[in-house]
Amino acid sequence: MDKERKECIFLWFIENYSYCWHKNGGRLISPEFTDDDLEGTVWCLRLYPRGRTDKQPDSINLFLGRSLEDDGPEDFPLKFELALLAADGSPLISKEMEFTFKKRIGHGMSNLIRMDDVLLRRKAEFLPQDTLSVRCKIWRGEGEIKQVKQIAARTRIGIEEISFLHTVECFSTLESNQVKTIHITSPLQRGFDLSSSLYFSDGSCCKDKIVMEIAPTDENQILSKCTVSSVDKSGKLIKCGGTGSRLNTTKNGAQKLPLCLTKQDLLDKKSEYLPGDKLSLLCECYFSTGVEFEKIERIWFEMPSVVLNQLHDECHNKDGYNTSEKLSACASVSDDLKTIYNNQVYTDMKLKTKMKTFPAHKLVLCARSVVFKAMLSNDMKEHNTNCIEVDDLDDDTVHQLLLFLYSDVLRCR
Repeated sequence: MDKERKECIFLWFIENYSYCWHKNGGRLISPEFTDDDLEGTVWCLRLYPRGRTDKQPDSINLFLGRSLEDDGPEDFPLKFELALLAADGSPLISKEMEFTFKKRIGHGMSNLIRMDDVLLRRKAEFLPQDTLSVRCKIWRGEGEIKQVKQIAARTRIGIEEISFLHTVECFSTLESNQVKTIHITSPLQRGFDLSSSLYFSDGSCCKDKIVMEIAPTDENQILSKCTVSSVDKSGKLIKCGGTGSRLNTTKNGAQKLPLCLTKQDLLDKKSEYLPGDKLSLLCECYFSTGVEFEKIERIWFEMPSVVLNQLHDECHNKDGYNTSEKLSACASVSDDLKTIYNNQVYTDMKLKTKMKTFPAHKLVLCARSVVFKAMLSNDMKEHNTNCIEVDDLDDDTVHQLLLFLYSDVLRCR
């Protein structure tokens, strides 16, 4: 046995990870790597985003695999550690193992972590800038680390974004399950196009609910995410639906998008959302196009571990990504609610003074005021008429009250 520990570290960064298209059994394979101390053996990592077998349909599986074609011995004993890393390089999940590898055989973790923990619940931890960071440490010998070799590889999943306007003429004359379809051709990939269909459902639970179906015609294009927004007469966008197929990918299949709108919702505000009896919906679609880039980017030879820890941050954040700066640039909840109030989007209630009427939202009034909640939850006049009369207050007072309810900011006069 070696008297000193020789270590090889393999870092694998998978960009645009949330756009993985793989079904159960599908896998991503890293670039192959080797080391002088590994006696001619060649290795790779194999990651199954939605599990390797039916026994792990919702778990990420990660394995260290040996190549079929290497020049090493038939049996090769090895100690190794597999880990998923945080943005600072610290392990979020890790496990040490020891196996004897035969050619083409892999060993690792079948239930590394649940898929939706990475994609949803703990996405900020595991996917900064939508990049999954995987680390594999391989070593032989025991004791103090004397030699360290580090290899950094990158795999990038391709994304194609297509935005289009789906317009429906003579909207008010449409009947349930009457389908309006348009076809969009992408100029970026030869032969790739998609169809967008719109119709009203006639089910008892969602009568006249608007449904869209987006279907790519190329089996290599997988619709991963889609956002639908209605366009009012002034050109403002109001998000009314969307989906992410992270948990159930399908090739060459239509994605149904039930919108939070009914035919009657739009007819009630026809002058605003149906100018000229025409409905306009902006659709923003994101397609996974497979692996577009994979290579080993950097190799560090015989570096002290303290130096490698510093180099990791540079490698991982090579584009200068700053999470706190990007988050600070996002609008706050209060800003968004204030915008909804100012734009009077989908209001369903009004407050009325002697001189003016103020549109509002029942949900906000009930959530922010126990008085309003009592008035609107019980069988009172306000509940039945969707109107609260406040004759004893002047217009400015009511305006300031609503601003406070929507933004949590009280302005002093």
